[in-house]
Amino acid sequence: MNHYFVICIFLALQALSFGAVIPKAGCEISVNEHLTEPQPLLLLQNEATHDLEAFPLPIDKYGTLTFAKGETIDLACPGGKVVLDKVNTDTDILEAKCVSETVFEVQKKKIPFTSITCSKIPAHTARYSGKKCATKYREIEIGFKINNRFITHILTCFDDVLQHVVYSKSNVSTSIAGNQINYPRPSFQVASFYNVKPDSVSTLYSQKGQRKTINTILGLDESNTSVIQPNSNFYLATGHYTPKAEFVYGSQQRLTFYYVNAAPQWQSFNGGNWNTMEANYRDLAFNRGLDFTVYTGTHGISTLPDINGNDQELYLWISDGTKKGIPVPALFYKVLYEPISQAGIALVGLNNPYKKDIKDDIICKDVCDKVNWLSWKNKNITLGYGYCCEVDDLRKTIKTLPNFTVKKLLV
Repeated sequence: MNHYFVICIFLALQALSFGAVIPKAGCEISVNEHLTEPQPLLLLQNEATHDLEAFPLPIDKYGTLTFAKGETIDLACPGGKVVLDKVNTDTDILEAKCVSETVFEVQKKKIPFTSITCSKIPAHTARYSGKKCATKYREIEIGFKINNRFITHILTCFDDVLQHVVYSKSNVSTSIAGNQINYPRPSFQVASFYNVKPDSVSTLYSQKGQRKTINTILGLDESNTSVIQPNSNFYLATGHYTPKAEFVYGSQQRLTFYYVNAAPQWQSFNGGNWNTMEANYRDLAFNRGLDFTVYTGTHGISTLPDINGNDQELYLWISDGTKKGIPVPALFYKVLYEPISQAGIALVGLNNPYKKDIKDDIICKDVCDKVNWLSWKNKNITLGYGYCCEVDDLRKTIKTLPNFTVKKLLV
């Protein structure tokens, strides 16, 4: 046998034994390994204004992004500048071309993707869209402004009288299992949508602030801890409508932290059945290869008995005894909609761990016995009593849910 041929086979086998991999044509980067902070936005060159169409999405649960050799993407740093190998450029958006493995060509230089950053964390924006929603409320869009393009990630419908989010609309991709994990949580931002003077929204959501307001409503001493309990899950969290975990990139996850994407939610529920249910439908999207449109909203105002035994509605803000805002919802709901098959389901949860009688909180027929992908302990009131409904059944009570055709139950 040809000695050269034998040597080649030996070297190839030796390389494989040490775990070496022959590079594939094109580029492959991981959202969990190759995005150096402050990470740029990775944008497909299609001018899309919808988050699932504008960003490259992982092909697997490990967060792998693949690009063909010569394929180009845009790298954007809204509010800052693109940084190449620790050197600032004079622009907030640059084209990058795949060379091989994790190397891209930017401004005629071949650079490892880990050496491409922004001068500061990409700025996201929450703003009124100029449209009405649910007839009389104002639509807010949350996303990134890239030159003349706005890439919408979340739409919320805002009641600026009660200072309350009626519902949010977002999307969950089948690629969500490959999202960037353990990305730091920023503080919630107010933007310019609330008027709770002389207080601030963050103060009202603090345990000290919510205890003061709710105890006042119930006629309790300001320092009483029987309702808002220290060192426990019996306090009101800033409960996301569209959660952080529903987006792939850390830069996207950050934009969920607006108060106009949240409502007061008991932590026992927020970290209990609500959290379990959200994880369940993300798994469903990945396991079945589905993209969902998700509507998250609330219904009613939660009550507790005051010192005289009379039920009182709960708010985080009261002023002059008559002005009230930021109500504590009685119910939270999620509507999952798969637009291709037109399958949908409504998932409803009770936001009151102190509730004894829940019959008035069942607003549609429970069909959870038809659903096999939920693992929540939905009969546990402390964790948040939950149930499933046909979307059209939910509509009989929730009149603000946007219109779309549902032909079957998502089971």
